[in-house]
Amino acid sequence: MDAKVSCLVKGLIGVIFGLLAIVIPDTTLATFLALFWVLIGLGLIICVFLAITSHSEGSLFWFLAATAFVVVAIVSFIFPHIVTIIFLIAIAILAFYSGLSGITLALTRPKSKYYLIGGTFVVAVVLLVLLLRYVPDTLKNPIMTFLGVFSLVFGVFSILMGMHIKEEPPVTAPLAKKQ
Repeated sequence: MDAKVSCLVKGLIGVIFGLLAIVIPDTTLATFLALFWVLIGLGLIICVFLAITSHSEGSLFWFLAATAFVVVAIVSFIFPHIVTIIFLIAIAILAFYSGLSGITLALTRPKSKYYLIGGTFVVAVVLLVLLLRYVPDTLKNPIMTFLGVFSLVFGVFSILMGMHIKEEPPVTAPLAKKQ
């Protein structure tokens, strides 16, 4: 996937998630919780299947992986808010990667680096402050509000970056010289 399409797709996903997290944070979190349990179940089934069908050297690894899934499921059942923290960490890692690749992309394009890097953070902080000041319902779930605002702003700036990138001509191999 080229840089333009990658920026546009990441931006669209960021905008959709950001709006959902701001507008309906409880439903978004419940959806993530349901997705978490589906992924735990699928991971457990796949690990047990691979543990049973693999050779003896790999079997131990897959049984340990299945055990890790069971431990995570038990801990998240006993402490249900730990799922929120797990998703927060996962989203933070994805946002860090997306931000790092966006900053790297912006630094390779000198015209865009100044307004994208600084503008993203300034707009995110201003939007967060405005939301917290004028929409008091956002204080009910501050983690989802924080994630939603930053996801929305990074998504919009990623879309702007994708629209700013020019199509690069395909690279062709040089013709071999005839002797």
